[in-house]
Amino acid sequence: MKKFITMLLRHWAKSPLKIILTLSAVALGTGILILSFSASSILEEEVSGQLDENGVIMYVANGEWDSDGTVEQNRPSEWDSNALDFVLSDVDTIKNAAVIFRIPFNQFTTNGTSYDLRSAVGSDSQYFDVFGLDIIAGAPMSAEDIDMGQKKVWITEEMAVALYGSAEEAIGNYIQPPGEMMQRGPGQREQNVIISYNVAGVFETPAEVTRRAYGIGDLIFPYTSMVTGGSNVQRMLDFMSGLFVVRSEGASAAKTRSSVNQVLTANYGDDIDILVWEGSVNGESSYMQELRSTVDMFTVSVNILGIVLLLTSSLGIFSIMVVESLSRRREIALERALGASQQLVVREFWSWSLTLSLVGAVIGVILALILATPVMGSISPLLGEVSGQFQADSGIKLSALFTAVFMALGFGGVLGLLPALSAVKGNIAETIREV
Repeated sequence: MKKFITMLLRHWAKSPLKIILTLSAVALGTGILILSFSASSILEEEVSGQLDENGVIMYVANGEWDSDGTVEQNRPSEWDSNALDFVLSDVDTIKNAAVIFRIPFNQFTTNGTSYDLRSAVGSDSQYFDVFGLDIIAGAPMSAEDIDMGQKKVWITEEMAVALYGSAEEAIGNYIQPPGEMMQRGPGQREQNVIISYNVAGVFETPAEVTRRAYGIGDLIFPYTSMVTGGSNVQRMLDFMSGLFVVRSEGASAAKTRSSVNQVLTANYGDDIDILVWEGSVNGESSYMQELRSTVDMFTVSVNILGIVLLLTSSLGIFSIMVVESLSRRREIALERALGASQQLVVREFWSWSLTLSLVGAVIGVILALILATPVMGSISPLLGEVSGQFQADSGIKLSALFTAVFMALGFGGVLGLLPALSAVKGNIAETIREV
């Protein structure tokens, strides 16, 4: 400890500005690295965490890809409504599966006012489990709602607040989709038959990343509510089952695709058309791939920049150690002549460089804590649809803090060690005579 204090006082007396600049550079490099690691970690959690928190979600359809990349379902369907049961029972990793019924339902009327709607999906109660959608008001969709084809809807909290003021106030209101044109008897005019749906429940609004990636509906209704009576009921149910979504846990997308294909071909034959994809209900989407690629690029770029900056700032320690080794050549030679080992001398220099690095790193931690809010706030507007959640979760990650401090000590220790190794080389007697 006495030697450390002596070194510090000697360097401070000779060049206090150099000590201050070196510590400031290490502090700045450490602080920026903490912030870059924290930002990339938060962004990774917001994107990959949201996309993968419910496992692998994939759509399955009986059809072929259209020229525009959308799914063209087969009519009639090559499998029946038992397909979901086969997949659930025969694929261990698939925990939930839900029928998906797509209709051009992009407008509705409520309380006398018409609105545009982003998406509506006909499905069953498993839809909420597949996407991890929690009911926050009203009642969940039940098996009876499906069996009876109830005219009910479940809407997002965001939609409920916009239309009715709150989730609780939305319950019991009626939503009217565009009417169906029907012919009432031979020679009679067409009539617009309007069906009203009762708001039975409100579910928590999914994260924007998840909503866009998987095409989650803002409005969900029992798919059987679109089934008319008569002899064609089972045929319609079989056709609707030609598109469904599954959630798989503990298996990759490729393995899930293979398992689904194997089960369906085993039960319905090798010549049926099976499409299994990860994306939105309309087909494979580049949004998810582009989003993940952007996150990876951002993470790598920001972290490399922070590491390079920290390494550059640590060169000040190398400079100090070079000056120290040159100015103490005779003293080092005398210590070695009196019995000090090379390892002891090297350890002294190494300890001194680590001390400087640690002091700079501690200042860098304080700096990062102070600048975390304004820096994260300046980054968040650049992140598009995840900016709001990024801003809400912004802060210093403990793992980023320890990693940055460890790297600061590592860079400082290595750069401080190199001059020491050079200082202990050479003949002791010649070094004493030269100096």
